[in-house]
Amino acid sequence: MASGLRNALLHPGVPRELHARTRVGWWAWALQRVTGVVLVAYLLVHIAVISTSILGVAAFDSTLGFVQHPVFEALNIGLITIVLYHTFNGVRVVLFDVGIGIRRQAEGFWTCVALTALGAGASFVLSVPLIFV
Repeated sequence: MASGLRNALLHPGVPRELHARTRVGWWAWALQRVTGVVLVAYLLVHIAVISTSILGVAAFDSTLGFVQHPVFEALNIGLITIVLYHTFNGVRVVLFDVGIGIRRQAEGFWTCVALTALGAGASFVLSVPLIFV
């Protein structure tokens, strides 16, 4: 009741059914921010790894040997999943900006999730033989 009243006050004239559907939009927004932060953190780590080349060939080879451990290879599947979601949801937001699909946020979100799952599944299938070499 209180949340319905709050929504009515914050968004006058918007039907109650639309409020329920836009919760999906909030989750899409939150996941976009979280995946963006994770990608920035990954980029900083990636730059740090590449920067070990300044220390010489031995240090760089040692670092690359460390990050080629199967655990890091498996984490790459997670990275691919994050990149896919961030990309697909970003396209969804751009479509909203040009006026396409604004009233179909839930369908757009679930399409992003489905495409991400398909891409992550494909990357898993293709990566497993490389992890256990």
